[in-house]
Amino acid sequence: MSQLCPCGSALEYSSCCQRYLSGAELAPGPSQLMRSRYSAFVMKDADYLIKTWHPSCQAQTFRAELEKGFSQTEWLGLTLFASDEGRVPNEGFVSFVARFNDNNRPGAIIERSRFLKENGQWYYID
Repeated sequence: MSQLCPCGSALEYSSCCQRYLSGAELAPGPSQLMRSRYSAFVMKDADYLIKTWHPSCQAQTFRAELEKGFSQTEWLGLTLFASDEGRVPNEGFVSFVARFNDNNRPGAIIERSRFLKENGQWYYID
């Protein structure tokens, strides 16, 4: 049996986020993109994170800061509690809690993230 996906789906990684992180498939919606991005943080995959940030965020400019954070942060779990369509087509929102230790200090991100779909691909924007 392979390992469970870090996104908390209770599926094996090979049946869940691996296909997105490997580039074999695009995440089909905001919830899947949120889960795959969380998995990318756990797996320290800066390339995937940068590729899935909306181009207007210019994520490549903060790659070094992102990678530095990998060594300081241990991700402990993700809980999605809402996924909503936006007011305009190709916009979606995901509400979640991501728990972590940062330099051995516990913390949590509680957020309602916005996602946009452009040219068939979903992106995290804010």
